[in-house]
Amino acid sequence: MTQTEFVENDNVPDVVVDDETEADDLGLYETAPSSLPYFGADFDVAGLVRRLDDNDILIPRFDPDESDDLTIEGFQRQRVWTTPRMEKFIESLLLGWLVPSIFLVVEPDGRYLVLDGQQRLTTLQSFYSGSHPDGRPFVLKDVSEHLQGATFETLSRESKRRLNNTFIQAVVIEPSGDEGRDAVYRLFGRLNSGGVSLTAQEIRVALYRGPLVDFIRELNHDPSWRLLFGAAHKKLKDHELVLRAVAMADVINQIAGKWDNEDLRIKAYKPPMAQFLNNFLESHGDLAVLDRDALSRAFSASCKLLVEANGRDGLKFAGRLNAAHIDAVLGTLIFAHQNGVTVTKDRVKDTIAALRADDAYIDWVSRSTSHRDSVYGRLRTASSALLG
Repeated sequence: MTQTEFVENDNVPDVVVDDETEADDLGLYETAPSSLPYFGADFDVAGLVRRLDDNDILIPRFDPDESDDLTIEGFQRQRVWTTPRMEKFIESLLLGWLVPSIFLVVEPDGRYLVLDGQQRLTTLQSFYSGSHPDGRPFVLKDVSEHLQGATFETLSRESKRRLNNTFIQAVVIEPSGDEGRDAVYRLFGRLNSGGVSLTAQEIRVALYRGPLVDFIRELNHDPSWRLLFGAAHKKLKDHELVLRAVAMADVINQIAGKWDNEDLRIKAYKPPMAQFLNNFLESHGDLAVLDRDALSRAFSASCKLLVEANGRDGLKFAGRLNAAHIDAVLGTLIFAHQNGVTVTKDRVKDTIAALRADDAYIDWVSRSTSHRDSVYGRLRTASSALLG
């Protein structure tokens, strides 16, 4: 298998990622998962808007991070509808035309997460409020003549009643069992495959939102990490690498030097990497087990040490950022700092130079990088070299 290069544009670094295909990474299997029972439901428009206003329907969003040009927020990254398209959607409802169904996921607290239909729902919410998100009045212009110039407030009583009582069909998914959330993750990858593609991490920040996802975002702002990685990544690749390093530090902590214990190996890490990261967010999402302050200090100190050892190139492998190399080296350093093990910058510099020339290690960070043998091969090698 060959390496896959993740390149966004000239303003962000090249990142060599796992060699699984995107379909494999998102788990787009041919059979429908039994853990995703669903049913059809009809929601009246007024009820949908009320639920949105009451935060009973969730459209997950994440901060656009450091880059000024990261202007698209939210779970679904397709292009935001133009004003004429928004007006045509409202017009279709007022004229009684059919509109596409929306997909909702029932959350553990009973609220609905929007899986597909963000633009339709936000358009309705904006029209009812009387203004676009940027503050412009929501006035119908590019529509049928008898609707031109209308706002929600100026609609006739009959038109307003017709709009309020119009039903929009929804497919409501109720995840069940231990694999329910992961099945939703795979389903969204399938639903989204025909539009602007999402990365695995973009899906994660919505489905597994919570304290740990917020904490990863905070770590992503660390000055030394930003120096090592470069410009913020539009598709959250930097967030994913931080998550991987934190997760691998936890794997090393579970193994605790018992690299040949098969039971521990199976328990600590189960491939593929994408699902392992999902499971890590699922089980540690509330930060109840992880020591937030200690982990923050360990991450910051590890990144600073890498910069001191090799400057901006502290995490590069073969001239580029390599996800597998990063999770091994940075994960090991985080583990060391968490457990009071002192690692000098000279040790780091010598170790990285040795790893870059180690044929076995090169293979573990270049081929089948998600496989258990590759993961433990690189973690064991990096840990032995850095920690002794």
